[in-house]
Amino acid sequence: MSDLPIFVDTGYLVALLNARDGLHEQAVALARAWEKKKRSFVTTDAVLIELANFFAKGSIRAPALAAIQKLRSASGWIVQGVDGPLLARAEKRYGRHDDKAWSMTDCISMEVMADFDSREAATPDAHFAQAGFRVLMR
Repeated sequence: MSDLPIFVDTGYLVALLNARDGLHEQAVALARAWEKKKRSFVTTDAVLIELANFFAKGSIRAPALAAIQKLRSASGWIVQGVDGPLLARAEKRYGRHDDKAWSMTDCISMEVMADFDSREAATPDAHFAQAGFRVLMR
């Protein structure tokens, strides 16, 4: 298992769960490759909330909830809760970068990536590249 976890963002999870997503095949291929390499992963409650919100209307709502619940107990996964100190750090990042379109969830994610020394993000979101992280989906 690699020492540094891959950060999993909402875009990757949406693509993985939604067969109609343009990045679905890429997400599935990444998941298979990472499973073989026994990679570890980190995400946040904020990402999982975004995922649930994305699928709030539609037939994939129940499978999305099942996936969220499975991730919370899966081996090799850390789901970082969002507490007051983390939120305060994310708010500072958000405020320092008013020239960027980074969401608060992005800023929370970036702080967690720093906490875990994670340099790779399973996401197509270019905001992570702007922040100096390696984006694994295109």
